[in-house]
Amino acid sequence: METLYYLDSTYKYMRTIGIICEYNPFHYGHQYLIEQAKKHGDGQFIVCVLSSNFLQRGVPSLVNKYDRAKMAILGGADLVIEIPSIFSCRNAKEYAYHAVNLLHKLGICDTLIFGSESGDIKMLSDIADILIKEPEPYRIILKKFLQLGLSYPKARANALSAFLDNPLIDELVKSSNNILAIEYIIAIKQLLSPIKYETIKRQGASYLDESLSKSFSSATAIRKSINSNGLLSIKEQVPRSSYNILENKNFVFPDQLSQLINYKLASLTKSELQTFLNVTEGLENRLKEGASKHLSFTELVDFVASKRYPKTRIQRILIHILLGFTQDIISQDISYARLLYISKHGENLFSVLHKNTLIPVFTSFNQFYKIAPTKIKKLLDLELKASNIYESLSGGTLNSEYTHKFETI
Repeated sequence: METLYYLDSTYKYMRTIGIICEYNPFHYGHQYLIEQAKKHGDGQFIVCVLSSNFLQRGVPSLVNKYDRAKMAILGGADLVIEIPSIFSCRNAKEYAYHAVNLLHKLGICDTLIFGSESGDIKMLSDIADILIKEPEPYRIILKKFLQLGLSYPKARANALSAFLDNPLIDELVKSSNNILAIEYIIAIKQLLSPIKYETIKRQGASYLDESLSKSFSSATAIRKSINSNGLLSIKEQVPRSSYNILENKNFVFPDQLSQLINYKLASLTKSELQTFLNVTEGLENRLKEGASKHLSFTELVDFVASKRYPKTRIQRILIHILLGFTQDIISQDISYARLLYISKHGENLFSVLHKNTLIPVFTSFNQFYKIAPTKIKKLLDLELKASNIYESLSGGTLNSEYTHKFETI
C-alpha cells in the first residue's frame, strides 16, 4: 500500500526520498544523484542518513560528520541524520541493514534511491530474492566455492554467476555500489518495510578508481589527490560549497591511525582480541605479530590480509579494536536518531517525523543524554568515544558531541 504523509492540516502529500551516504567528500556524482532524486515523484524532500566518522570500509572519514552533513544540505539535501559509528563501520550487509532500518524506523521515507553500476533494478531485485530465499541448488554451489577457501563475498559472486548461468553476474555482484544496492533491497524485504526502492546508474568513474576524471571523479580519487597534491588539485572536482568547507581543514587519512592501532594491539591480550568480530582462526596471532613490527595502518592491513581475510575486513577489525566494538556490543540495533542539519524546506518534515518515528529523535546530544535510558546511553557513550578519537586525529574539539549546534542551513 502506498505510504501517504500529511503536512499539518494542509492536506498536501509529503513525498520523501531517502539516500544512504558517506559523502567522503561530497562531489558532483553525489550532487547528480540528489538532482535525479528530486525529479522522482517522491522527491519533495531528500533525507540523507550519513555515516559517522568511521566508514563502511573500515577507515576514518576525510573530514568529520558535521562538515559532510553541511556539504549534503548545501548540495540539495533537506535533512541529514547520523548513522553512528557502531553501525556505519560494518560489512556491506550489516551496514545496509542498519541504514535501511534507521530510515524505516523514522517513518518518513517513501522511496530509497541509490546509485549502482548496473542501473538495472529488476536484476538487482532478482538477485536479492535469491540471496534471501537461498534455494538448495544455490546453497550447494556456494558451499563448494567456500570450501575452496574463497572469502564469502567472492564465493557468493561465483555461486550466483553459476546458479544463474550468466557470467556477467560475477562482475555485477563484485562492483561496490551494486553490492550495497542488493543489500539495501534485501534489508527492505526482510524488514517488510513499505519503503519502495529505485536505482540510478552511476555516472563517471567507478567507486575505487584512483584517477581524477573529467566528468565525475570518485571520492577515492579525490581523497588520493588531496593527500598527494593538496586541496587545490580537486577544486574542479567538487561543488564550490564543498570546496569552501574543505578549505582550512585538517584532513584525516588512514595512516594517521597507525600509532593508536599499534598501541591498542600491544595492550590487548590474545584472548581479549578474540572478543572482536571475525578475530578467529589464529588471526589474533597475526595481528600481534604485525603490531610488533610497528607498521603503518596500511602496511599492517597488507601484512594481515589474506585470500580469506580481504583488506576491507581487516580494516574494519582494526577500527573495531580501536573503538572497543566487541562482538557483544555490535549485536545491538538502531535505537535512536540524531539530526545533524536541516534545510529551511526540510523543517516541514518535523511534524511528520515526530508523529511517525518509532525511535527517539533528537538534535542536542547533551540534552538527550541526560534523559536517555541506560541501553541507549551506552550507545551514546560509544559514539562519544569514537568522536573523541577522531577529533584527536583531526585536531578538532574534544567532546564535540556535546557542543555541536543543530542548525537550519
